[in-house]
Amino acid sequence: MTTEVRIASPADAEIWRALRRDGIARFPSAFIPSLAEHDAIPLAQDADRLAQGDRFLAFQGKRPVGLIGMNRHAGRSSHRGEIGPLYVIPDAQGTGVAQQLLRAVLEYADRVGIWQPELYVNEENRRAIAIYEKHGFVRVGRVPNAIMGANGPEHDLMMILTSASRAT
Repeated sequence: MTTEVRIASPADAEIWRALRRDGIARFPSAFIPSLAEHDAIPLAQDADRLAQGDRFLAFQGKRPVGLIGMNRHAGRSSHRGEIGPLYVIPDAQGTGVAQQLLRAVLEYADRVGIWQPELYVNEENRRAIAIYEKHGFVRVGRVPNAIMGANGPEHDLMMILTSASRAT
């Protein structure tokens, strides 16, 4: 099935929220907020965030199947941006959606002058790490106790993509 990736708009806030909530429920280690924290965020706040033009949604037909965002740094760090969240619904995983979303956010980064995209990924998320490495991200560090998971502290890897490490 064909996948369309497009910039999310404020009108997509309910779609964004539903996908993000599904991701948090299924894969809590891949998201910073808990379900309770997610549910406490007003819809208007999500709509305002989507108005910034740095969030993308993937659709197969009319069905939303994934999301990704870029959190831009400012000032002297404006060459940097943090990718996240990235989520693809389980039955669309393995179909190339994550790679399409990642390409879309990296093209966005190029357009706005972010030449060092960064991300944090749970060190147990081998599938995500493999996708990031395929796109040229390199591991630059480890964040112990990044989040408190259901079974205690969970650790993240920090990965960056520089012009020298970019895959084409």
